[in-house]
Amino acid sequence: MPTAAQSPAAQTVGLLLADSRLPSGGHVSSSGLEPALMGGLARAQVGDFLLVRARTAALTDAACAVMVRHALAHQPDPSAALLRTDRAWAARTPSGAARQIAAELGRGLVRLATSLWPDAPAFQPLGRRPSRPAVMGAIGAHAAIGAEELVRLVIYDDAAAAAAALLKLDPGDPAEAMSLVLDACASVEEQVPGIAALTDPADMPAASAPQMEHWIENHARTTRRLFRA
Repeated sequence: MPTAAQSPAAQTVGLLLADSRLPSGGHVSSSGLEPALMGGLARAQVGDFLLVRARTAALTDAACAVMVRHALAHQPDPSAALLRTDRAWAARTPSGAARQIAAELGRGLVRLATSLWPDAPAFQPLGRRPSRPAVMGAIGAHAAIGAEELVRLVIYDDAAAAAAALLKLDPGDPAEAMSLVLDACASVEEQVPGIAALTDPADMPAASAPQMEHWIENHARTTRRLFRA
């Protein structure tokens, strides 16, 4: 699987994944923003929320994606590596509600990916309930998306979902929302090469934000919501 230089096809796939209009189910997730706002987060604190999320959950997801990509691209039998990666990701995502929505989003993304590439072998070893970051990693392996580009893509995807949700939950200037996304992505840029180089699930980042997890758990028990999480 070529990784030294991206082909135009890989760049196109990257742009497709970064587009919030992609019909993979991502529109049902606010990346934890709706639970946070319902839990008392002020509108003026959304930028801080995205910065914290980029350094915690998004980095964990990005590490999961690059490890799945590496296993599928470089190991003849990636099953054991994929299982270790999934367990490491789950251990660093303590909220059961967060894991469930990640599995639901992953299932939708697998459905889209297999419709685009019905014979691609990269999606077969993922199991029955792969998380969204795991599926992103499989797409990265199949489409030859570079590891650093995949890290940036996962972080951007998480922040952009929150920004899109913000415009529905508390409408404002779209330019301001996208500025918050860019700030969140820039805040972890120095960590991108290190995350992209990870191959051992034991080295997956473990930083967490317990308040965010608490909000997501509470959110899962309410019926008055626009988003699943």
